[in-house]
Amino acid sequence: MANEAGGGTRRTRAERSDSVRNRERLLVAARALFATDGLHAPLDRIATTAGVGPGTLYRHFPTRLALWEAVLEEPLRAQLDLVERALANPDRWTGLAGYLLETCAHEAERGGYLNLMTTRFDGAPRLSELRRQIQRRIVELISRARTEGVIRPDFTTEDLVFLTLSNSRVAEVTRDVAPGAWRRNAELFLDSMRPERAHPLSQPPLQPSEVALTMTRPAPRKPLSEED
Repeated sequence: MANEAGGGTRRTRAERSDSVRNRERLLVAARALFATDGLHAPLDRIATTAGVGPGTLYRHFPTRLALWEAVLEEPLRAQLDLVERALANPDRWTGLAGYLLETCAHEAERGGYLNLMTTRFDGAPRLSELRRQIQRRIVELISRARTEGVIRPDFTTEDLVFLTLSNSRVAEVTRDVAPGAWRRNAELFLDSMRPERAHPLSQPPLQPSEVALTMTRPAPRKPLSEED
């Protein structure tokens, strides 16, 4: 009986260990595929890349939203920390320029910024709140820079978002050929933001509500077993 009990305990420990390893493999695979293929990357590819079956994926993360929560909280907090460091810089231009360049560098190296800023996290309050905090800090960052006259007076938060997202595309298409090309593009953006470079523009900036309508994708609500 003692041997049977001991064997059962060892099996339980081994099963728990396998479960932990499988979960970590799924997270690693999801991070990689979300960065390259977007947050709606096929779930069967995530399972295959992790070396597990769809059932294992479903047991650990019964909805795509649950998988997002496990993967995305850390990069959202890192983005929040980045913009807060920019706000803490007493030199408004240096803080803003540093924020833009670091964000573009992160996107060029690992991808994912576009995913974080263009998907609605309905049903994931932690993710939604983190992104709201990031957006509020970016508004404050732009407002301070504009008030102190270090950027052109008509530059808006929406302009920064689109400049950053367009640079994401540059980084994506040049990554294998000229991995540093994004930096020239970002520096051209920065140069165009300076007040001494300002010329009248033909179009007004988009309103926040228009940005939300054109950019964000809703979070899926159905179980993973019903997707893909």
